[in-house]
Amino acid sequence: MTINPRDYDLDELRKMARQQRPNGLGEGEEADPADLDVAFEGEEDVAAGSSFRAGLYRELLPFLDDEADKPYLRSLPQKYAAEFVVFEWLEFLLMHSGYQGASDALDYYESTDWITEEVQSDLAEYLRGIDEAGSNDGNDLGVDDHMLSLVYIAKLNAMV
Repeated sequence: MTINPRDYDLDELRKMARQQRPNGLGEGEEADPADLDVAFEGEEDVAAGSSFRAGLYRELLPFLDDEADKPYLRSLPQKYAAEFVVFEWLEFLLMHSGYQGASDALDYYESTDWITEEVQSDLAEYLRGIDEAGSNDGNDLGVDDHMLSLVYIAKLNAMV
């Protein structure tokens, strides 16, 4: 079953991040990102996945402000470091879902207003220029994959 990124907007991710806060923190209080792992202690079977997800929450926390409007990424930054982040993100998508899956993911992100049509077009151009080694077509992206994509979007937005 394919996870649809339309089901996960920034408000939902904020809510999930707040739910991961250690007990005792109020709504207005900030959690120490290092404490987010506390919510997963004792769950040995899912420790690796939970640890990865906690890391994603830690990376998203600085970008989880209530003033973020869709689309989250209106244009690609014109910086060398941003280009590195773009290639890293696209290579991640290629490795996990193949060329068609990466292209579909970019289309989804545009349709859910995570990125603009212009950004989707620019990313599709970059994608066409990447030499794909091996094929993972047919592999579906999961929730963690989409959350990681949102981290990349937030990082690129911070560079604009």
